[in-house]
Order: sequence, then C-alpha cells, then structure tokens
Amino acid sequence: MSGKKSSRKTFNAVFYSFAGFLFLYSAYLFLSNIDQLFVTKAAIETREITAVWGEDREVLNQFAGGFWKDPYFWKSLNLTVITTLITTLIAATLGIPTAYALSRYRIPGMSFIETLFSSLIVMPGSVIGICLIVMFNYGPLWKLQNALGFKFAHSIFPGMVIASLVLSFALGLSAWKAAFDSVNPRFEQVARSLGSSRWRAFWTVTFPLAKSGIVAGIILAWTRAMAEFSAVLFFCGTFHELPPSRFSNFTKFMQMDQADWVSVAVWAQVEFGNIEYGFALAFVLVLIGGLSVYVMHRIGAKGFVW
Repeated sequence: MSGKKSSRKTFNAVFYSFAGFLFLYSAYLFLSNIDQLFVTKAAIETREITAVWGEDREVLNQFAGGFWKDPYFWKSLNLTVITTLITTLIAATLGIPTAYALSRYRIPGMSFIETLFSSLIVMPGSVIGICLIVMFNYGPLWKLQNALGFKFAHSIFPGMVIASLVLSFALGLSAWKAAFDSVNPRFEQVARSLGSSRWRAFWTVTFPLAKSGIVAGIILAWTRAMAEFSAVLFFCGTFHELPPSRFSNFTKFMQMDQADWVSVAVWAQVEFGNIEYGFALAFVLVLIGGLSVYVMHRIGAKGFVW
C-alpha cells in the first residue's frame, strides 16, 4: 500500500512540475514582452504592419501586437464567451437530468450509452466536425433546413453552439454522472419513506450532496466549449474576412461580426504568419483554463477533475 502511495506521489510531483514549468515559461514569454501591449501611434508608424490585415487594422507584426487594442480580439472574445454561455446552459439543462437518470435507473442499452458518450470525450474534434457536416448537409436535417430557409453549417448561431455542444455535453455528463453516483441512493429512499416526494428528495438530499460535482461539470462543460477548435473550424469555418452584409443586425449590435472563435483565431493568426499575435491569444485561453481548474479545486470538486 505504501508503495502505491509513493508511486502516486512521484507521478503527481513529476506531472505538476512539468505542467507548472509549461505554464510559468509561457507566462514569462508573455510578461517579458508586456510592454508591446502598449502600442503607441509612433510605433505603428515606424514598425512593419502585418500586410494580411491591412493598415486600417493597426496590428503589428510583433509579440502580442497590442492585441487588446484590436477590435478583432474583443469581438472574438465576445463571440466566444456569449456562445460558450449558451452552450453550457444547454449542456447543463440536458445533461444533468440525463446524468441523474443514467445513475439511478436501469435503462436498456446502458453500457452502449455509456460507451458512446465516453468515446465522444476521446474522439478528435475534427471527426465531430465532419460528422456534423454530413449530418446537416444530407438527409432529413438537410430537408428541414431547406424548409426553414436557414443553414446550420457555417453559421454563428446555431452553428457554433452545435459544434461546441457535442464534446462539452459529453464531458459535463461524465462529471455529473460521477457526482450522482457518489451519493448513496438509500438517502433518497429514506427521505421518501419519511413522506418526501421524489422531487423534494432530489432537491433536499441528492442535489446538496452532489452540488460540488455538478458545479465541476458545469465548469468543465464551459472550459471544453471555450477550448473547442476542430469541430468549430470544420463545421463553421472563419468569419473575420466576410463582408459586413453577411452578419445580422443582432450580431453587429453584440459586437460579434467579423470575428472568430478564440481558438480558431489563434490558428488563423499563426496561419497568416503572425505567430506572436497567435501566442498572445493562446495565452488568454491558458489563463481561462487555469482559472477554471483553480475554481473547481476551491469548491471541493478536485476528485471530479484530477
């Protein structure tokens, strides 16, 4: 037993040391060039401006490039945060009752369902994206879209929500089911034997005991949706080069026009040769992911994550 504990401590020490080194080194790269975030007009006039974006974009071909002064960054962040909130809300609304049902009831084909959702977690996002393209561009869903006069693929709403929902839902579901599995069903049975209804027994007994796991699942769903890349890129593509006429008035009002999902924006910047700008955007995702995991540990949901 002591040998297992020693091995686990060694593994944790190596893992956390490596993860800490990567985070601190990326933070050093970012902070050591933080002065370049404060781009002045003189710097814009004297330094080489990225030709891809044009002079009106005022994005310098240097580290960070004053990305927080670039409307493209803020529009992309607005798009990602708002869409991720919608995705998380849908995932929680559908996933928490599903997780409770899978945990408490004997459902035919339970092993198949669990295998299906578990396989989604390890499946590449590009595979999800291609499957969504085939699903929505052929068969009854394609006919439904023609009847509605609206295409789901290559759209901000609901295209990006659908693309980010699949893996977000699967990851959240695993945490929510684990949370309900950790609560002994006999507690509910005792509450019901004392006169509580099934609904009241859930809210007064099961939910408080599983609360930390449920919150952990919500945060996991949120971070997984925000970090999604391949499925969004395959199913929706990029939007920053589209003309303003392609966007609705609501999208313009919410400052989400001519923007990209943040992880897609990282790829776009690197693809256009602006690697430093892409790294700055990537570091924003690193901070969001690290903060989310820290919050999960603080609420006592460490066992549902690591």
